[in-house]
Amino acid sequence: MNSYIVESPRADFTGESVGVHFHKGTAQVDDTTKEGRAAIEYFRRQGYALTPVTDEGDAPAPDREPDTELYDPAEHDAADVLAYLDSLGSDDSDAVAEAERVLAAEQSGKARKTILARGEQKQKEQL
Repeated sequence: MNSYIVESPRADFTGESVGVHFHKGTAQVDDTTKEGRAAIEYFRRQGYALTPVTDEGDAPAPDREPDTELYDPAEHDAADVLAYLDSLGSDDSDAVAEAERVLAAEQSGKARKTILARGEQKQKEQL
């Protein structure tokens, strides 16, 4: 299991982003669940600072540079894409924009019915 300290671009942010609770710009997330892995991937893409937490209590090791690649639903099976979409939530404008981008990519790519139906369901919930 890998655990990370996540630093929001806004140091004063307290709230939830992609299912992870932040307090004063800081949160902790681990990769033991699909949701956690999706959140970590989202934070990397969005440029959040991620610092691995070491088990030995040593100073955290620096994380690699943030990924610049966008999540491509065509590279994942339907269950992973659905978990990723669920992890984005709907309370953050960046998360909503990312969900819309992923759904548009799915529509123009594989166009799997289960994923597109989830997108329609989320749109109805937002109304």
